[in-house]
Amino acid sequence: MRRSAVVLFCLVIAASVHVQAQGKRTCTKEDAIRAETESSSLQNWSEVYNSYRSSVHCDDASIAEGYSNSIAHLLSEEWDTIDQLNQLVSRDRNFEQFVLRHIDELMSPAQAEKIRENAVAHCTRRASRLCKSISIRLEQTRPSQEPQR
Repeated sequence: MRRSAVVLFCLVIAASVHVQAQGKRTCTKEDAIRAETESSSLQNWSEVYNSYRSSVHCDDASIAEGYSNSIAHLLSEEWDTIDQLNQLVSRDRNFEQFVLRHIDELMSPAQAEKIRENAVAHCTRRASRLCKSISIRLEQTRPSQEPQR
């Protein structure tokens, strides 16, 4: 009995060390309030990246919806900034996964179509790999049938 308690204790410690090594942070109330406030009103890729860096550990529920809204807007209405996004994701692949994850069913069909058109017909050569990833993600996602946000 005592040996199993020691093994269990060691497993708990190892799991705790692993989580800390992974950089997992707890989303505090203050973190959540800040992330909720900013996630749906991000105006450019630098703001998205800075918010991601400070608040990715809170990326859930309404905060995640806010990020999805900002990312869908930037990709559909601010496509001329795709090279800025490409520079950021080239340096941080986790950020690329974050952006791709937020190309989701919350975007409107009109946004999805505009993003698809942008990725296919208006991609810069520098961003071609990213555009392909965006196109693939769009194929995996079915937007909501709600009116555009």
